[in-house]
Amino acid sequence: MGELVGWLKTDIKDGLKVGEIFQDDTEFARQIIQGPNSTKLRQIKGGLFGKWYEANEKGMLPKYAIDGEDIEDVIKDGRLFEILNSEVLDGIGHGGKASKLITGTDKTWYVVQADCLLYQRKSTKVEEKEVEKEQEQQQEQEQAQENENEKAIEKEDKEKKEKNEFDISLSSSSTYQFSTTATSGSTNTWVDKVEEKNTEKEKEKEKLIEKKEKVIEKEEKEKNEDLLVPVLIRLENKNDGEKETFWHPPEQGTVRDSKTDPKHLSWLLAKMYFRCADWGIYSIGTHYARAHAMNEVFATSMYRNLPSAHPLFRLLQPHFQGIIGINMQARANLIAPDQNAFAKFMSSGDNLPDLLVNCCKELDYKSMVVPDDFETRGLKDLPGYFFRDDTVALWGILKGYIEEMVSLSYFSEDDVTKDEELQKFVEEIKEIGFGSFERAGAEAGAEAGAGFPKCITTKEKLVEYLTVLIFNVSIFHTSVNFKVNKYLGYLPNAPPSLRLTPPAQDDVITMERIMETLPQYEVALATVVVTGILGSFSPIERFYVATKAENKLGYMGENMAVSVEQEACIKKYGQEHGEI
Repeated sequence: MGELVGWLKTDIKDGLKVGEIFQDDTEFARQIIQGPNSTKLRQIKGGLFGKWYEANEKGMLPKYAIDGEDIEDVIKDGRLFEILNSEVLDGIGHGGKASKLITGTDKTWYVVQADCLLYQRKSTKVEEKEVEKEQEQQQEQEQAQENENEKAIEKEDKEKKEKNEFDISLSSSSTYQFSTTATSGSTNTWVDKVEEKNTEKEKEKEKLIEKKEKVIEKEEKEKNEDLLVPVLIRLENKNDGEKETFWHPPEQGTVRDSKTDPKHLSWLLAKMYFRCADWGIYSIGTHYARAHAMNEVFATSMYRNLPSAHPLFRLLQPHFQGIIGINMQARANLIAPDQNAFAKFMSSGDNLPDLLVNCCKELDYKSMVVPDDFETRGLKDLPGYFFRDDTVALWGILKGYIEEMVSLSYFSEDDVTKDEELQKFVEEIKEIGFGSFERAGAEAGAEAGAGFPKCITTKEKLVEYLTVLIFNVSIFHTSVNFKVNKYLGYLPNAPPSLRLTPPAQDDVITMERIMETLPQYEVALATVVVTGILGSFSPIERFYVATKAENKLGYMGENMAVSVEQEACIKKYGQEHGEI
């Protein structure tokens, strides 16, 4: 199907790989923490509350799902996490109005609220020093064995030489009987010793092989340690007033055939409903609202308040160019009421305005300060969280670059405070751009404006503010947009719409039920087309380097430097970090 719509062969190959492993719980969790919606993942602190508490009290979270551990101990260790989609989908009606246009039949595409609880397996790895000590001991033992083998060979050679000399001396003896007897006895003794040594060598060899096999087994085991796995999924068809259900993975060893066993299939279907809910929130919330619409606010205020000669205009414009134009295209061709592309394949696509409003309630300035956000959500030390590792590293590089550029134009805090154009730029973003926004979870009467500052009075705050803006329009958008087709384009892995309501708690799930729930071929084709377009690189999505000849990540904009020092700063960061 990918070939029909012009997917690259590498993307098709990667998509097929996803198809081979998407049923694995570790792969499901990996896509959550590395994928476009990992911004919603957070650590559970202080205990289970709300729906999770009720589910656990009813025995919906079996102990085997968390490796037999006590749930309170897991929470205390900081190894229980959640993604909540229910609030964002609250009030969003079912879709499917365009189903007849796409498939030829009228169908309801169900919007189902879905939340997920994830468990981080306990690590049994020894400390690094103990590992090093064990490796040193192993090397010493192997070296000692080699030395012993060499000594054994030398001894055998010596005994063989002595035997030959003894045989020669006997051959000249006058007593034939003595010679024969002596030679026979000596030969038998020597042969026995050689056979004994060979047996010992074989045993030692077997021990070494067995030891290496244990090391390999240990390494394989350690690969599964610290891994995140889903342990409980909550589903609720609130639009139709259906009772909520909870689903957990089957116990290992109890499923005879994962392709047909109802326990496995019910868990697989629950994961599909969760991914469907995630799909809608990602596309409208994470991607459009944060990575597009917010950036348009920044760009508009820049063009309205910062003259083209202003040092901050020169800093921001290469990153903000094209934003307004591409958003206008999206509003005209992707999310417009009469040109709603998402309504043709996504369950929540018929209600994009309401979904957008709900998603915007979660937008908050503090969550855009990347290092602080990971710490606030309890993800600072989560192993294997490469999305965090990469974005934090890039945040540091970008912040360092902006810090140097700001220092070239602002020499004191007073310079920042008295820059009226800067202050108007900042004020308009808060008051006009986000004036009607209230921070998610804010107390009644809390200041509106999505938590954005109304003014900036220090160089440190200015650097943070500019880093937030440039990071969001460049690195964040890149991380949640490009190559999503590899995951979202394979429908069973992430279905954008589902044709049946979620099963009741005691329903027996079959593969036929799953196939009837998944979208039709025409919907799959529409999904592949849209994800292929969204996941492809655009000429606007580029990274700045000094010249095209030095291009590593792609050429972005013109050189906006207005001084030799700024030119040197741009060139420096382009050369130092161009290959990242």
